[in-house]
Amino acid sequence: MTTRSERRQNLRLPALPEQAQDAAAPWSELLRRRVYLAALAFGIPVLLMVWALQFGQSKPDLYILYAHPLLMIMCIWAVGWLLRGRPLRVAEQVVFICNVFAVLAQSLMTALTPGAAVLDLSSSTYWMLVALSILAFLMFGTRRAGVLAAINYLLCVAFPWAALLLRGEGSLSANTSLLRVQLTCGAILVLLFGLAWYRARFLQERSERLTLYHLAHTDPLTGLPNRRALYPAVDDLLVAIPQGTSGSVILLDLDHFKRINDTYGHNIGDDVLIYTAALLRSALRDGDTVGRWGGEEFLITLPDTDTIGATKVAERVRRLMQNTPQPPAGQVTASLGVATCEPGDDLRVLTARADAAMYEAKQLGRNRVVVAQRSALAEPGTLSPPTLTLWGEEVG
Repeated sequence: MTTRSERRQNLRLPALPEQAQDAAAPWSELLRRRVYLAALAFGIPVLLMVWALQFGQSKPDLYILYAHPLLMIMCIWAVGWLLRGRPLRVAEQVVFICNVFAVLAQSLMTALTPGAAVLDLSSSTYWMLVALSILAFLMFGTRRAGVLAAINYLLCVAFPWAALLLRGEGSLSANTSLLRVQLTCGAILVLLFGLAWYRARFLQERSERLTLYHLAHTDPLTGLPNRRALYPAVDDLLVAIPQGTSGSVILLDLDHFKRINDTYGHNIGDDVLIYTAALLRSALRDGDTVGRWGGEEFLITLPDTDTIGATKVAERVRRLMQNTPQPPAGQVTASLGVATCEPGDDLRVLTARADAAMYEAKQLGRNRVVVAQRSALAEPGTLSPPTLTLWGEEVG
């Protein structure tokens, strides 16, 4: 006996737009990739110019002279990697590690260069450290990035002061400029950590709100919008009436669904509902909305669609249902009622006319489309015998 999951795997659903795998990167990753490319495109010429200027100096900076060519090679590699669409995470990690070594090497050279001006050698290190910390907060979680930034900062602070102490020049009063630069860098890093923490909390709360909204507005079985979520879609059709835009709804009810449950069990009945949801999604346009109205009923909203257009959509759905067997239940058909928005309609009146048309389709033999005309509506709260247009055929 097959399990429920195995039965669902055997359901050969049609290819749906939302099930197609997008070859492009997710939007957030694509944006980061573009930002990195822009930064690298700006950084490579800067590194090259700073490196070239050293050749005109009587005492060139050894760090710039030897480290900048290596950094340029890293940047060129990163550009090629990103342009080829290779994994973004790898490029981030390589660039981050290379820059960590560059920052620490520059700080270490401060301690190893005798008689050098400590502030001149180390000041640019702190701004590189800020940029490196921003990259860390983009790559890692807030806590991990904060730890990495703190370690790098402490090392970059310790190396210059170690050099000064070894020279006997470790007086705070004599190195106020260096201290000011270090404190400013520290304050910026603390601010970055605070912003990253706030961003993480904001994204977490936003994710929780979206999850709650999704749970409240999504049918858990089919994944379609539930009745609560369909109300705004119907309201959008009604709002467009004064602007002269026609909109229509289709109310669909599966035929003999109780017989399916009684014959094959409720698990197969659930599979039929899931399969039907997939069929409906595949048959509709991008701007249309389909949701589970309740039980085995589905509601479709068709913006900017008159009665003729809505009837064609309903007939296409009916034929798709009729011609797509659903094993083991076999052929599953549906009765559909079509109603077009009219002046004076509200949600209750519009859906009541669609429901009356759908009920008439049931009475006339099922597996058919019935269109409710305006004359189907009497006074609010009362439905007169509807004037109906019949489409489709009965299947025995």
